[in-house]
Amino acid sequence: MRYMLYLLTFGLAQNVGIGTTTPSHRLHIADISATDKGLLRVEELSSTHGSIGTFSSTGVLGHIQKTGNSTDLLRGNLTFGVDETDWRLVGNAGTDPNSNFLGTTDNQPLVFRTNNTERMRVLTNWRIWIGTTSDLTPANNTLNILSGTGASERALAVRSDTIALYGEATNDVGPGIAGVYGSTATGGIGFFARGNNLTGFPTNVNPAGFVAQGTIRGIMGEARSSSLSPRMGGYFTNDNATTYARVAVRDGTNTYKIQGTGTVNTVVHDGAGGMRLLTVPEAPEFLFQDFGESRLQGDRAYILIEPRLLEHIEMEKLQVWLTPLAPSPGLYVERDPAGKGFYVRERAGGRGDIPFMWAWSAPVKGWRRFPEVSPPPRTQTSAHP
Repeated sequence: MRYMLYLLTFGLAQNVGIGTTTPSHRLHIADISATDKGLLRVEELSSTHGSIGTFSSTGVLGHIQKTGNSTDLLRGNLTFGVDETDWRLVGNAGTDPNSNFLGTTDNQPLVFRTNNTERMRVLTNWRIWIGTTSDLTPANNTLNILSGTGASERALAVRSDTIALYGEATNDVGPGIAGVYGSTATGGIGFFARGNNLTGFPTNVNPAGFVAQGTIRGIMGEARSSSLSPRMGGYFTNDNATTYARVAVRDGTNTYKIQGTGTVNTVVHDGAGGMRLLTVPEAPEFLFQDFGESRLQGDRAYILIEPRLLEHIEMEKLQVWLTPLAPSPGLYVERDPAGKGFYVRERAGGRGDIPFMWAWSAPVKGWRRFPEVSPPPRTQTSAHP
């Protein structure tokens, strides 16, 4: 059998004391033992009549009146107010970014979930994973984003009135932006750029590392250095650099539209449904050429060099080819002392009215034969960029 002793006293000020004859508050529970201090103990709540009070008709057991916001809490110091240590669902005010934050204080990642499924993770090494619970390949990315599967799924979409996406690499061994279409895939396009409100996706260039679309320029390259040489607007090569082409090149004092190994070709229809390759003739020096027809009048004919070409060629190295279009003992060339063209005469003092075709070529001023060039340095690594 157990016994419990309760001492209930009423003070003059209508205070109630338990364990004390001098209550100082409306309800004052005093120390009643060495191990239980200010104890309010309720037992047998599972019994038929166990209760700690009687509810009113409105279901109120106790009523504490206060002024302030209805969302204020009764805090640990028994005062009402906002719990300043927690983030509220309706937002927080008066925060200090130096001391208030959303995150962890131990060596554990911060995980965000929706529908109880992880959607984003902030690691302790400041890396962020979105849509994945493990690192992607290549690893060690500051930001990993994994989209769903399907042709309409995109891992990242950006939009801006100026520059939608800007990438900068401060180390000269890495690219500002690298595009990879499935590391193990044999097809696809690594990087696709489209501007000028165009639509559609090119499929006839698959596979490709880079594809660009534009209404006026599909791709544009510019070399901005004023001293480095050679410099070029574009550089294209195959896997082992045995064939390369440099476009818009400045090499020393010379400029080139296209420079590289291999031949220059064009393709024509052969009339039978096929295509045939034609090759451009090459020369060890930069030459201008012109062609035409004329006729001897009396003892000679005069061929005027096109004035727009005259200032660019070395006239003293002019070479001329003549082809008579009627029987003739032969034709030969005389130089023009004024340096603006050349004369054509018939051998043996002939004065026939002979039609002929002419062609000439001359080196361009400032160019030498066989100028030395070297391919741009090219290194390759099997590692991901």
